[in-house]
Amino acid sequence: MEYTELGWTGVKISRIGLGTWQFSEAWGVTDYSLAKKIVEKAIEKGINFFDTAMVYGHGMSEEFLGKALRELDVKREDVVIATKIPGDFLSFDDVFKAIDRSLERLGVEYIDLLQLHWPPCWHNHPTCEYARALERIVKLGKVKFIGVSNYPPALIDDLRSCFSTIDIVSMQYRYNLIERQAEKELIPYAEMNDLTFF
Repeated sequence: MEYTELGWTGVKISRIGLGTWQFSEAWGVTDYSLAKKIVEKAIEKGINFFDTAMVYGHGMSEEFLGKALRELDVKREDVVIATKIPGDFLSFDDVFKAIDRSLERLGVEYIDLLQLHWPPCWHNHPTCEYARALERIVKLGKVKFIGVSNYPPALIDDLRSCFSTIDIVSMQYRYNLIERQAEKELIPYAEMNDLTFF
């Protein structure tokens, strides 16, 4: 397995990560024993980066991932766990509630990378309001680093301008052999700002 760094953090992550969106009734892996085998095979192959989200299977993905890592006796410091908080949970208080629920489902004391799953386009939470909440959860040690998913560069700049003690470390978007729009603006932005692009 090849490894790289998570943004500017110095944290080592595998170049191939395991996304666990499929651990949900929507995508078919609702059998915990199968989910555990998938996680076990990933670890066997040197994968240390695991991506989930609170909306995947209404929390089932986080529960399965956390349980599998515990049952496989994986040391917490040997894996990098990324989860996501959706755009409709970005009020100041909701950020804390969402993080506490994710920590409980994962069965961990901290989350390595919290990603904002998508912008709060319909609830219209003020950017600096949820930026303050994110700074607070990092200060409290509940989350180590912050990333964004599905944010355009203009919104990323707005968010970053609201931070006083932290900054984002990563950007996540749909990118594959067919869908390559990210090459126009997003990947250059990530490279220019020393951010990991997933």
